Amino acid sequence: MKQRIISAAIGLVILFLVLSFYNTLVLNTAVCIISLMALYEFLTATGIWKNKLLDVFAFLVTVAVPFVSKEQQAHLIPYLLLPYIFILFVILLSTHKTTRVEHIAMVFMMSIGLPLSLSTAIYMRDSNGMIVGIFYLFLALEGAWISDTGAYFAGMALGKRKLCPNISPHKTIEGAIGGVITCTICYMLSGFIFQLLCNQFNVQVHLNYINLLIIAPFASGISILGDLSASIIKRQFNIKDFGNIMPGHGGVLDRFDSVIFVVPFVYAATNLLPVCNVI
Repeated sequence: MKQRIISAAIGLVILFLVLSFYNTLVLNTAVCIISLMALYEFLTATGIWKNKLLDVFAFLVTVAVPFVSKEQQAHLIPYLLLPYIFILFVILLSTHKTTRVEHIAMVFMMSIGLPLSLSTAIYMRDSNGMIVGIFYLFLALEGAWISDTGAYFAGMALGKRKLCPNISPHKTIEGAIGGVITCTICYMLSGFIFQLLCNQFNVQVHLNYINLLIIAPFASGISILGDLSASIIKRQFNIKDFGNIMPGHGGVLDRFDSVIFVVPFVYAATNLLPVCNVI
C-alpha cells in the first residue's frame, strides 16, 4: 500500500505539471510519451517486441497521431493509415516465417488505438478551450481512477459476489456498484468545486448537473470495461503486470487501461450532453 501511495503521489505531481502547460504542445508530448510507453509494454508482454521492423513503424505512427489535430484528421489520417496498412502487409510477407497475422492485427490496433484514444484529451482542449477542456479531462481521469478506488474499497468491505471470476477474480459486483456510486458523488462534488473556483477567478460558468449525473455512471462502467479488457490480455499472455515502472501499480498500461476507455467516452459524451459552458 505504501508503494502504491508514493507512486500515485509522484504521478499526481507529473499530472499537475502537465496541466500547468495544458494549452501548449506539452499535452501533446505527454500523450505521445504515455502512448509510446504503453505500446512498448504491450509489445514486450505479447512477444511482438522481437520483430524490430514491425516495432519501428508502430512507434513512428504512435508518435505522429497525437500531433494530428482534429481538423487535420480528415486530410492526414488516410495518408497516414493507408501506407501504414500497406507497410504492415509487406512486413508480414517478408517475415512470414516469424510473423503471424495476429501480430500485425495487434500492432495495428494498439499503435493506432492507444494514441488516438488518449488524443481525445487534446481534442477536449481544442474544442472547448482551456478552462472547460481541463475540467472535462479531470472528469475523465476521475471516472477512471476514482471509480477504481471506490470499487477497491467497496469490494474489500462488502464484496461477496464475483463480477468476472475467470477474468479478474478479485472484482466483485458490490465493488463495481461502489465504484459507480463513488464516481457519481465525486462528479457532483467536482462540478460544485469547479464552479466555486471559477467564481473566485471571476470566470462565469454554467454547469449542467443533470448531464453530469447521466454521464457519471456510464464513465464508471466503461472504466470497469477498460480494466477487464487489460486483465483478459494479461491472463491470455500469462503475465501479472504489463510493466513495473510504477511500483505498486505495475506499468503505464496497467495504470492507464481504464483511462484509454474513459477519455474518449467523456469526450464524446460531453459533445452530446454538454456539462460546462463559459458564460
